Amino acid sequence: MYLASLSWSKAGQIRGDGVVAVLPLGSLEEHGPVGPLGTDYLVPERMAARIEAKMPERVLVLPTLPYGVTPALASFPGSVDVGYEALCAVLRGIVDAVLRCGVKRILFLNGHGGNAAAIDNAALYLYRKGGQAAEIDWWVLCAQLNDKWRCGHGGGIETAVVMAVKPEWVHLEDLFESDVAHLGERLRNVHIHSVAFEGAAVRMVRDARDSIPSGDAGYDDRPSRANAKLGEDVLDAVTNYTERFIAEFLEVDLSVGRAK
Repeated sequence: MYLASLSWSKAGQIRGDGVVAVLPLGSLEEHGPVGPLGTDYLVPERMAARIEAKMPERVLVLPTLPYGVTPALASFPGSVDVGYEALCAVLRGIVDAVLRCGVKRILFLNGHGGNAAAIDNAALYLYRKGGQAAEIDWWVLCAQLNDKWRCGHGGGIETAVVMAVKPEWVHLEDLFESDVAHLGERLRNVHIHSVAFEGAAVRMVRDARDSIPSGDAGYDDRPSRANAKLGEDVLDAVTNYTERFIAEFLEVDLSVGRAK
């Protein structure tokens, strides 16, 4: 089911106990030299569509939320940062709307790491109203399913999945070598906001345009390794896992463990 396709009267007839609401959300932000700005919302949106096609009576897919919390990337042209407070307010409004449909389980199908704190806020808000939320960050999950699928921002995995979803949005003609501005020989970036020192990672936040001028933080996950077959494999694995998780989520007794 797609919430946007229902009339208000049909929305009021949803059998909430047998349904998980799925909210695809991401961000509009730079994704390296070849990736489209819409990568972070486009991928969860396609995953949600695949899931709905497999289990239409068990999921209620909400319209994709394309804007997120991305202050460190906002200096790249085209990137949109709505801020933490704004995203919290929107997610709480969505939670309330889902609850009015009788649905108490929400899966946040997330494509952007900067959204995590606001999602946690909304999840706790839902929990305190008698519901339960889950969050799947697809780029984290794929690395847990297959070590070869470790994903860097704007790197090969993200680019490959977009090639499988919407290949005409991948700008291969603009491909160039990644450019990372390390803080020093002994303080080398291992992610946008992390440097390696003596075998451990230390978080050091900078404006991303200073730390990764190319916009690509793939490191070992270079955009040049992307191809549609790789993207399709990742998409299949993450979607199949999520379908199995939703089936298990529906079996959860939401009264267990709550303070009386």
